[in-house]
Amino acid sequence: MSHGGFEGMMYEKLDYVLAVAEELNLTRAAKKLYISQPTLTLYLNRLEGELGVRLFDRSKVPVRLTEAGSYYIEKMKAISSAEQTLKNDIRLIAKPEQTLLIGIGQVRGHHWLPRILPQFCSLYPHVNIQVLQSPEEQMAEALRNGEIDVAFGVLPASISDLTAADLMLEKLYFVAHRKFGLIPHGERERYCAQNPCLIQPETLNHLPFICPRVSNGLYGSYEKIMEQNHIQPSRTIAVSNLNTGFQLAMAGLGVQLLSGSILQMNEAQLAKNSDLDFCILEHMPVSRKCTAAYAPDNIKKELIEALIQIIREDLLSQCQFIIV
Repeated sequence: MSHGGFEGMMYEKLDYVLAVAEELNLTRAAKKLYISQPTLTLYLNRLEGELGVRLFDRSKVPVRLTEAGSYYIEKMKAISSAEQTLKNDIRLIAKPEQTLLIGIGQVRGHHWLPRILPQFCSLYPHVNIQVLQSPEEQMAEALRNGEIDVAFGVLPASISDLTAADLMLEKLYFVAHRKFGLIPHGERERYCAQNPCLIQPETLNHLPFICPRVSNGLYGSYEKIMEQNHIQPSRTIAVSNLNTGFQLAMAGLGVQLLSGSILQMNEAQLAKNSDLDFCILEHMPVSRKCTAAYAPDNIKKELIEALIQIIREDLLSQCQFIIV
């Protein structure tokens, strides 16, 4: 990137300023940048001269960032980020087929993407990827607006005008620390996540609950189950991230409605923890459908279908808490 003149100084050598701000020592900063200290000092002198302010108080040891320096770094980072976004957007407009826009929830994305993108990137090394992690309820609109090419998750019924590929059924459970006594002590050995215990709704009544926030895709199922079974929590802890909620459930802070995907993500912890009861009710859905959706006329259909195939073969085939 070359801008020329003073503007070029500001853009091209931002890493010089950041190194000094991090190290607070010109010798260490120069070493980190693989340049000589006189070269770094000369650049700072020129930059501060052009700006007419001191970015660093170099009269003290260690070097101190001035208020003007802090403001300069904050704004230059924002400008640099905006410039990178602009470059990405321009590339996307010029060659849309070379960038795949993926919509996926926070928890699912955290677990899935590191497992599926390595193979996808090896098959399509020149395809750029942008990931939008947002509530699943918003993904249908994002697909129609062109903000994403494909959405993964438990998607709303409003995707009926889009191409939908069913991926799996996530099992649903109520999970609680054994101190709540959802399963009688003498019967616990018979039940586990793969074989949950059928309990009566009154067993859950007036217990503390860890519930999904309204923006979470599981909230609709939670609210419906609670209403149909006339369950009244003694109190609730609402979380947007169900993985965080699961950690709270393991700590004994309440009963939680969970999907099989969350359990899969915490499989190692489950193997070490025998203090959880897994239960279902007679009147509750035992699973929910996870889907991939995309516009039928999307020019990146080949890329989308390849990613779906990787998910099916390399990810879902190994999951024990779902129904493929």
